[in-house]
Amino acid sequence: MTGKQLTPQNATITTATIQVQALTIGKKQVTLAVFRQLQEAALISDNGTLIGEPWGIVNYHPDKCADAPAHLHVVWQHGDVLQRSAVQMPGVGRHSHPIADLYVQARIIYGTIHRRHAQPEAGDSLHLSEKTPGGWRIFTKGRFRHDGMDFEGAVPDRLRKEWNRFEGTVSNEDRRAFEMALTMLGISPAEPVDQITAKLLAMLPTEQYRATVVELTQLPQLFIAV
Repeated sequence: MTGKQLTPQNATITTATIQVQALTIGKKQVTLAVFRQLQEAALISDNGTLIGEPWGIVNYHPDKCADAPAHLHVVWQHGDVLQRSAVQMPGVGRHSHPIADLYVQARIIYGTIHRRHAQPEAGDSLHLSEKTPGGWRIFTKGRFRHDGMDFEGAVPDRLRKEWNRFEGTVSNEDRRAFEMALTMLGISPAEPVDQITAKLLAMLPTEQYRATVVELTQLPQLFIAV
């Protein structure tokens, strides 16, 4: 495999006479097999900006994700390493974010979502539980829509079990840990619940994420060999 590993040092982008840009190693065009060996890593940070330097888009789905919601496969450089990233389009897919985790946890801890509902109630996009043959269960991730983007927020396993077991109540320990996280963000736990959740939603970088994705869609398409 010596000489076939794709790195920023041996990879180049060449332009043919018909303006087709190819990703190459030395003088040889990169193959699908080599492209699949690139490590998958997030290109967009939690604040919605780029982590590294994007090279271009490859119209190939190495993880058999062609039928998944619209996304871009971007080749990008992080330091001395080339990586690839499946970037979700803003209006589709489900986006993970630490603030989304806190928003879902806030709704649970402060009791602003009813424990038993299979679909969000009127005016509320948060979908957190479902009815099963054995009763109701809370998801490991709550799903909600904000500013045109769908997010999913993780629910810690202990919190989920407590909420199920004790009919919607949570321990003081979980509440204290959550309130400490709020304080670190500059949000006072003493504020009204609706203000806390509104501030958390406002911290989600939806506009910056959209701007970054628009920037990525302008990248050249990189062609690789079959």
